[in-house]
Amino acid sequence: MQSQCDILNLPRVQLDFLDTLLEADSGENAISDKGVLIGQSRLPLECVRNKRAKRYIIRLLPEQVLRVTIPRGGSRKEALRFVSENYAWVEKQFLSQRLHGSLFSDDSSLATGTVPFRGRRVSLRFLSQDRALAYIPNPPSSLSSETDLATRDTAEEMMRCLAKVELPEITHRLAKRHGFAPKRVSVRNQKTRWGSCSSNGAISLNWRLIQVPSFVRDYVILHELVHLDHLNHSDRFWKCLAKACPNHMAAETWLKLRGNTIC
Repeated sequence: MQSQCDILNLPRVQLDFLDTLLEADSGENAISDKGVLIGQSRLPLECVRNKRAKRYIIRLLPEQVLRVTIPRGGSRKEALRFVSENYAWVEKQFLSQRLHGSLFSDDSSLATGTVPFRGRRVSLRFLSQDRALAYIPNPPSSLSSETDLATRDTAEEMMRCLAKVELPEITHRLAKRHGFAPKRVSVRNQKTRWGSCSSNGAISLNWRLIQVPSFVRDYVILHELVHLDHLNHSDRFWKCLAKACPNHMAAETWLKLRGNTIC
């Protein structure tokens, strides 16, 4: 999978947003099991049951998936009706998210003491406070103190170590969930790719996936897992990917808009 360095033209993004705003649906015939249609965009609908919930709850996730919590005794049919009744709220949240994403991009020139980490820009001190080092079996000696994290090079070294632990675990978990069986998963310092899949079933991932949001990370991993069955970008490949990752278009957009800001 090639790195997305061809950033979308900002005026085009703004025009897309305005088109969506002008063509906003009234809500009628816009809601189905497949998702919620707003203008020309369809939000995947995810219904989850929670026995502790006392009412239906709607939440628009950052990856542009609409999650509806169904309480004890509730039904999917009632969940869809609830979404329909609150369509105006969903539309407002979606358009607000689209506008924010169109006009405001991550500023890589923020405080020099920050780095992208798990989808947000955090201070180097946060990496230590987040106890990320605890997940590294044998951390390099240079990571032995919080003071050391004051340098960007050391922070990068820490994140690379963390990526080598987390990314393979996440890959095997997603593979098991979707019925894939990679022969080997490695984490490398790739310069032009987010990930790759070889003909012998070996998957290689860019360590920088530790810096992007989880839905983008999972998309890249699923992209490579689907290549185990379809070592191409045919229609079958994209259909399989869309089934495994309904929000793949949102992840692609994130990579196009913000992928070049990752260190």
